[in-house]
Amino acid sequence: MTHTDLLQKISKQDAVVCVIGLGQVGLPTALTFSKEGFNVIGYDVNKTLIANLNLGKSSFEEKNMGNLLTECIRNKKFHATDDLLQAINDSSVVIVCVPTPLTESIKPDLSVLENVCNSISDFSLSGKLIIIESSIPPGTFSGLVLQILEKKNKLGKDFWAAFVPERLAPGQALTEIQTTPRIIGHVDEESGTLAEKLYEKIVKSQIYLTKVQVAEISKLVENTFRDVNIAFANEVSRICEHYGIDVAELIKVCNSHPRVKLLQPGPGVGGPCLPKDPYLLLNPQGMHHIESPLILESRKINDSMPYHVAEIVANALKKQNKNSESTILILGVTYKADITDVRLSPAKQIISQLVKLGYNVLVYDPNSKETFGGQSVSNVYDAMSSSDAIIVVTDHHEFRQLDLKQIKKSMKSNPIIVDTKRIFPKKEADALGIQYLSIGCI
Repeated sequence: MTHTDLLQKISKQDAVVCVIGLGQVGLPTALTFSKEGFNVIGYDVNKTLIANLNLGKSSFEEKNMGNLLTECIRNKKFHATDDLLQAINDSSVVIVCVPTPLTESIKPDLSVLENVCNSISDFSLSGKLIIIESSIPPGTFSGLVLQILEKKNKLGKDFWAAFVPERLAPGQALTEIQTTPRIIGHVDEESGTLAEKLYEKIVKSQIYLTKVQVAEISKLVENTFRDVNIAFANEVSRICEHYGIDVAELIKVCNSHPRVKLLQPGPGVGGPCLPKDPYLLLNPQGMHHIESPLILESRKINDSMPYHVAEIVANALKKQNKNSESTILILGVTYKADITDVRLSPAKQIISQLVKLGYNVLVYDPNSKETFGGQSVSNVYDAMSSSDAIIVVTDHHEFRQLDLKQIKKSMKSNPIIVDTKRIFPKKEADALGIQYLSIGCI
């Protein structure tokens, strides 16, 4: 198949799309292409996952995804398989959405991506477009991916390839895939043209074509920018604690300046991207680690916040002469509101630290059964009856509906709330006799 032939197939939506890796990026991506008229084959090594998907059952929750999955299966626009040979042979476009985590030594772990590329390279890639969406260290596309894919196939002659970093947030994935501008990184113009035509079918926003090195770095810099700015907010919040002022009031005042936009401090940074991407940025493929004191110190600050939250509640309990056997109720273990994802959630270290200090830790989250070593509870108000303190770690919608008056009635005497997400009004809590604390307000 020539470049022109594949371009026409994509334009007419006759190209079959294979998505490798059906997790929180791959599955929404696959279903979005299906919704827009493409026939999509989803591939994953997890046989149970494949069986459930073909029955219309996803392994994770995502807004509107359940109905879309059912619709795409019913319309025969999507099916999942664990047969990679079939998936590759039957498709003209292959999109790789596999994880690229960190090792225990905080180095990029590209083993899954490398294995997938090796598997793909064993097949004929003639007339196919290969897209990598996984986050990768700079230099990985040319220095690893293409080197593997070109073992038996030649870029520009047999196949085409591009790097298109994902830009979605769990909980809003299906919306953001279509509304967020996309970056297409390419080595050769023909690959860029094919990728642009493909993503034009699903993206309702701008598409930017650039060199692959720029695209690789852009995704990592975007998340590092956020991580560094969150770290600054967290550092300012701790300075406010020394001065005895409320960081929320400070942020309100500072942000009245047209060129200042302070972010909100929090209990730490979680999820699959922000804690990881700064390290990918500083560890280019095949090169020495890059030193960046600013970025690495920001990582340390954000990683320290769960321990600071534990310290805040421990000090508050100590001032009330409550011993280490006090009971603390954790509200929320997912890393952000209204999702089920607990990856690298600050809740893990908060709970672990409190357990280590000897406290009885109860855990309630309507979206997850994970407890990180605490004791799971099923009724939030019942759990409050034995609680000396509450820590709001995640700002789920359900938690925002809780009644402070009822909380006051339910909790033990001299109740403490450490509200890391500022979901409760401090003035109301103070008026009710609840000791209200937060990051930057102790």
